[in-house]
Amino acid sequence: MYSFERYMKILKGYVRNRARPKGCIAECYIAEECMQFCSGYMKQAAEIGARHNRNKEFENETILEGRPITLGNSIMIPDDMLQIAHCCVLINSSEVQPYLEMHAEELKLLDRHFLRDAALLHSRQMDTFSQWLRAKIESCGNEVLDTLKWLAVGPRKHATSYLGYIINGHRFHTSDVQRSTQNSGVSIEAETIYRSSKKDIAQVIEKIYFYGAIRDIILLDYYKFQVPLFKCDWATTGNGVKVEDGFTLVNIQQGRNPFERDPFILASHAKQVFYLRDSDTSSWEVVLKEPSRGFHDLDMYDEDAYMPSAPLDASRLDANTNDEDEHYVRMDCEGVEVLHD
Repeated sequence: MYSFERYMKILKGYVRNRARPKGCIAECYIAEECMQFCSGYMKQAAEIGARHNRNKEFENETILEGRPITLGNSIMIPDDMLQIAHCCVLINSSEVQPYLEMHAEELKLLDRHFLRDAALLHSRQMDTFSQWLRAKIESCGNEVLDTLKWLAVGPRKHATSYLGYIINGHRFHTSDVQRSTQNSGVSIEAETIYRSSKKDIAQVIEKIYFYGAIRDIILLDYYKFQVPLFKCDWATTGNGVKVEDGFTLVNIQQGRNPFERDPFILASHAKQVFYLRDSDTSSWEVVLKEPSRGFHDLDMYDEDAYMPSAPLDASRLDANTNDEDEHYVRMDCEGVEVLHD
């Protein structure tokens, strides 16, 4: 339907007295204009006629990012999983990055093997960094930020689990939720260390896309604030992900075990993807990406087309502006003669 036809339906809905349809429409239209004008001067007033964003994030003093959309269940995280989740938060926190580099330099000075083996250095950091950071922050006293202090203290064992969460304009659900829409697929671009073969000593650090499905949504409690985490089942980058005919295919069922010791990501880093099964008998699924509602991908446009043009230097033009007899005629089409009275 055209826009004016849709708006005529709205105007017809204003009619309450069929004997006076024009008066009803005029009266309701004026009342709506008054309400829309007054709502601009009232705090926390909903804008009249504006479409409500279902995936909008509300400000929360305790939750750092996003908001849950389901009731939460209190759970107790085992010590080993709690340590893995805590390390995930520390590594991806901007406040902790300077201390992470400082800790890596200290490990390299203690053992020269860490200079040649980046994977061994990363493994040792994951085992010792949280204890080292806590001792380091305690020695600094009140010279650090409150957020960094509570990150160094560590999270509580008791956390809150949810089935749905909204963040970055996306609506996520766990894979156990039976819905007509699929909101459990996630992807993340992360740096990984790998070798070309087992015998190869050289290590390469490269950014790779990982694909998975959300198993659980956890709010990790750091006493003063909460950090949302996604616990996911990931497809292995080797035999669990392949590219065929320009499409990326994943097999999540084939690659669960290698990521049992590292299943967490920050909810703010997750990008939503959808999986379409290749066939009824195959376990491979095609990855489909879709931007969030209200999101415009500026990369698809040509930046030069929107750049302001440089000022034109008239001195470099060879055109003779004094020639009044010069005619400007297009030669690629047939002309049409126009007569003036």
